[in-house]
Amino acid sequence: MSFPDAVLLVFQRIEFLAGLIAVIAIAAFLVLVRRRRSSAKRPSSEELIRVVEEDVKQSRKQSLVEEELGEEDLSRIEARVLDTLRDSGGLKPVPMPASKEGGHYPEIVGIPEKHVRKAIDRLIEKGLAFETEHEFSAVSCPICGSCSQIALLSCRNCGSFRVEEVRYYKHTCGFIGPESSFRSGGRLVCPQCKLGDGIEVYYRRYRCRDCGAEFEEPNIAFKCGSCGSLYDEQTMDVKPFRRIEYSREMLNEYEKVRRRLELEIERLRAEGYTVERRGSLAGESGVIHQFDAIAKKGNETIALMTSFGEPITQSLIKLGVAKSDLKLSKIILIIGRRADPTEKGFAKSLGIEIVEALE
Repeated sequence: MSFPDAVLLVFQRIEFLAGLIAVIAIAAFLVLVRRRRSSAKRPSSEELIRVVEEDVKQSRKQSLVEEELGEEDLSRIEARVLDTLRDSGGLKPVPMPASKEGGHYPEIVGIPEKHVRKAIDRLIEKGLAFETEHEFSAVSCPICGSCSQIALLSCRNCGSFRVEEVRYYKHTCGFIGPESSFRSGGRLVCPQCKLGDGIEVYYRRYRCRDCGAEFEEPNIAFKCGSCGSLYDEQTMDVKPFRRIEYSREMLNEYEKVRRRLELEIERLRAEGYTVERRGSLAGESGVIHQFDAIAKKGNETIALMTSFGEPITQSLIKLGVAKSDLKLSKIILIIGRRADPTEKGFAKSLGIEIVEALE
């Protein structure tokens, strides 16, 4: 077995294990939800668990019809975020009340926050951007991730949602009592001295209309405004929002690499190739491989890929697997520095051409 075929076999096994781990993680999450809710020892917890499980099924059905963001669209958003980072020096998130997202970066307008977040994550992976100061956190649904919810009060004794606020008032004469004792003819009047001035809220309690229990602090539950799931302070997710800044050094390398990519695309077109930007090819294994550009002429296919933010050897391994899986004529890897002899030798053994973007 050749080296590329051996590497391909390893990656296919890794992909199988990754899928298995994902299934185990989902099952573990559902078990955790059940344990947390049962540990609360409230009669309504079984109902909450049943609702959450139904919402899991519903959210899975909904995810099948959600529109996926294309690679080309994501690349344009990524470029726009990078341009904004360079122009503004950083992105500072602000809260966005009553929204699914919970917050957004106002410098990036006209693009959904989830797409901006995906583009930011890709820039971070490449080393072009990084997170700095924590600005705020938003409560989010553990099922669908939405930050749109309504807070509900529940009884600490029986779990009922039929909880009402009971206000206690104090008058300047010294009398303290519940609001019902002060309410007279639609106004507040002290039952002891019959005066209506000088009455103020002294403290508040909460009372359950089902079991009659009174308590200082109620339990807080949330109902998701997007998928309808019920969750509490123990099972809620917390979505952090941090300031985003860019790496000047990595951005300079990125711009050199992108300029050289454009030159390579122009050269191939001049040689009669049809070039598709941000293209993808399906390998014999069924894996979809993404490239910065794909050039075709007759039966010949050349893939172009850029590398920055990760070791060149790592990029070469992935491209070696892709080349073997796709049976490509050539893969061109564009890097932002000089390759050392070991890297050049490894690339040659894989049939990959390294192009150095040094200006």
